[in-house]
Amino acid sequence: MRSILFLLLSLLQSAVFLPSMAVGTPPAKSDEPIEIGAIFAESGIAAAHNQPLIEMTRLAVKKINDRGGLLGRPVHLTLFDNLSTPIGSAVAAKKSALHNVVAVIGAHWSSHSLAMAPILQKAGIPMISPGSTNPEVTKGKKYIFRACFIDSFQGLAMAKFAHDDLRARTAVVATNIDEDYSTVLGQFFCRAFEKSGGRILEEIGYRGSANDFSAIIGVIEKHRPDVVYLPGYTRDSGLFIKQARKMGITATFLGGDAWDEIETYAGESVEGSFQSAAWHPEVPFPASRELKKFFTAAYGKEIANNSSPLAYDAAMILADAILRAGTTDRIAIRDALAATKDFQGATGSITFDENGDPLDKAIIIIEFKDGNRVFKQTIQP
Repeated sequence: MRSILFLLLSLLQSAVFLPSMAVGTPPAKSDEPIEIGAIFAESGIAAAHNQPLIEMTRLAVKKINDRGGLLGRPVHLTLFDNLSTPIGSAVAAKKSALHNVVAVIGAHWSSHSLAMAPILQKAGIPMISPGSTNPEVTKGKKYIFRACFIDSFQGLAMAKFAHDDLRARTAVVATNIDEDYSTVLGQFFCRAFEKSGGRILEEIGYRGSANDFSAIIGVIEKHRPDVVYLPGYTRDSGLFIKQARKMGITATFLGGDAWDEIETYAGESVEGSFQSAAWHPEVPFPASRELKKFFTAAYGKEIANNSSPLAYDAAMILADAILRAGTTDRIAIRDALAATKDFQGATGSITFDENGDPLDKAIIIIEFKDGNRVFKQTIQP
């Protein structure tokens, strides 16, 4: 197994230096489609979580083409399945480069983007992630951008909410040790909660593929904390909460922006919990109202995923950058992305800082109440 893994990684490293992956973009005929890549999970454990973002990315491209395309040319989106793994994400990044895309939208999970970003950075291909919140995704990589807030602020915001609004003074933190997103976000919450005067009674790790959380829940039962911070993904967090409630845990559960559609696994057990998010149907942004109408007209349903509008914003930010660049040259697109200022998206106004991260991106706190996701408050940086 190790030899196969080594071979895959070696192939990936060597592929980065293929001539077709050189910085800049080969000239195209004026009537040829503009090729944009999208890297998400169509298969594997992340597929259900990624599907709404794929929908939104396709919807954005439809919107762009309905308006006449970009620079007088239609936009063609090619989706590359990352198989829900970091290695699959790296392979998808290599494939997108060989496909001569002008830019890449994705990935969503931080562990996937962390694997992709160095390859696309070295190839000189702009990448914009909708929801990878790990700070390391963009750090030191001038071709890599994101549409979301970062975990240092997300952890701080939820710690502040727990301490100031919920009056929590003790917490247990349980993280998915298989995912960088979960472990890093958990660390940021711990630091911020302790700095505010709260006490972290215990930090516990679990495997993302776990189905039985009774041992960890037993530790929580022993500590009787005010809150349990659970920065996992939909499946593991949902199962965890459901089992905890059955075992009599009464602490308030708190989660991050990856709790999309957690009700699928937690059911009514998620009642009374809170999560941080990038979007809610009640946000007051004009672009959000427009997106809700367009989405319902296209799919015949309402937006049920709080992260998916980030994919729409990522695609529209990229389109805006291509228009401002006036060319499909990758270097020019990167420069235009870096110069993005006051872009009015569905998730708010976006201006990139020197790291390719949005400045002043607010966090929304959502409460699970009476079977609904209720807008609780907005926390500004």
